[in-house]
Amino acid sequence: TLRVRPAGALVSTRGHRVARRRADRRLAARSDYSTNDRDVSVEKPPSDDGAKQTPVKKVVIIGGGLAGLGCLASLSGHKHINATLLESTRVLGGRVRSKAALGALAWDQGASYFTAKDPSTPFAEVLRKGRADGVVELWAGGDASPGARVGTMGTKEEAGGHVLDESSWEPFAASKELYVGVPSMAELPVFVAEKVANAVRPEASWLGDNAVPGTPEYLTNAFADRIQALRTQDTGAWPANVPHSGSDRNWGLMIRCREGGHMWYKPWESDVVVLATQAPAAAKLTAQILKSVGADGDGGDGYGIASKILAMASAADRIRGNHCWSLTVAFAEPLNLPYEGVMMKEPFDDGIAWFANNSSKPGRPEPGKGKGAQTAGWAYRWAEVGTSLTVGQGECWVVQASPEWSNERAEMSPDDAAKELCEAFLKLVGRSESEVKPVHVKAVIWKFAYPLNPAGDPSDDSKRYLFDPDLGLGACGDWTSGPRAGDAYDSGVALG
Repeated sequence: TLRVRPAGALVSTRGHRVARRRADRRLAARSDYSTNDRDVSVEKPPSDDGAKQTPVKKVVIIGGGLAGLGCLASLSGHKHINATLLESTRVLGGRVRSKAALGALAWDQGASYFTAKDPSTPFAEVLRKGRADGVVELWAGGDASPGARVGTMGTKEEAGGHVLDESSWEPFAASKELYVGVPSMAELPVFVAEKVANAVRPEASWLGDNAVPGTPEYLTNAFADRIQALRTQDTGAWPANVPHSGSDRNWGLMIRCREGGHMWYKPWESDVVVLATQAPAAAKLTAQILKSVGADGDGGDGYGIASKILAMASAADRIRGNHCWSLTVAFAEPLNLPYEGVMMKEPFDDGIAWFANNSSKPGRPEPGKGKGAQTAGWAYRWAEVGTSLTVGQGECWVVQASPEWSNERAEMSPDDAAKELCEAFLKLVGRSESEVKPVHVKAVIWKFAYPLNPAGDPSDDSKRYLFDPDLGLGACGDWTSGPRAGDAYDSGVALG
């Protein structure tokens, strides 16, 4: 259902009534009703100290992955900044993603664990706070007790293909601490938004209406349909020019929000736009922004507005990345493998780079102790629920394909990819479907999961991101810093 403002006075909708109430509140804030004159304005008393107040800047962050959340956390608490984060999917986290099925099946189908390269980084501090709050626990390494058996292993040839060569097993060093979210990896992004950034989540129709400087807002299922420069080269130099539509902001956006079966469209203006998306999305958005400027080159203004936007668009467009197919599979009976996580050594003979027993992670449902399909609820497909009443009590594994395998099959259907990966995994671990019955087999592809040529320098905080203060336009993420979740988060913090 599209919610639009009605054209006639006789039309009455919830959106119209809300708009009228907001207009009345705005009028009440600037008028004195003690007299019967609605034109008498109440003047705001001057401040006691007479000091000049810092104008409030509006910042919109597009993308609710760890990079966007890091930027939001960095901007939180600044009384002269109104920060708003928009995430187009229904959950925060980007590729830090978890899924559940049929009551007691759960997988971390994106990032399998978190690491902190340096204990002094902002992401390391987030992991410490999350652990103290109970949303992060140690899975392996450090003081994990009992720690999961995670390491590297190669393969050996046998009749019919390759199998694990257990003699090549090398456990990860105890100093390599692997953290996981509890009860799923998806808990950490929400923790960052609500506990670290202290952000609030308004209703879609109220986004920005009651914003308090220093207290960020975030919204999922929110799309930036259009980003337009409110100041163009045709109107003079940037930023000292005549703005469009009487606005003193740099950017205009049309935000599309989905909530409660309705779609809300909300015009938005901002001083700064931060693109915390993947490189292809950032390239597309900057190309859209470039068109709104209306000229190429510097337009004779000496600032080079279009050329600066073009430079950021080109930086994003140059990024190349590998894809990653991720299989989520559950078995009715445990596989009884002597390890919980294996990083395969190259070459990846059968196309598998990593696999992990998700059921071994802290806070996950234990195999055989779930309540089964009766806890699944009506939202799950009856065809899947009806396969077996014991579905929901299996051992859950995540299998991630190698970059080469994933890139070659980027256009393969999820069903075909899931079948092929499941067969390769069972062959690799020396099992067959006649021995262990899969009760759930699904696959998803993460496009551009591993950037190959990041635009920034992870070793230098000032180069972890892209930002032009004259434009009020920035970008952050794994494609400007590095492939790890912590790299993306630190990139956002550095930009904020």
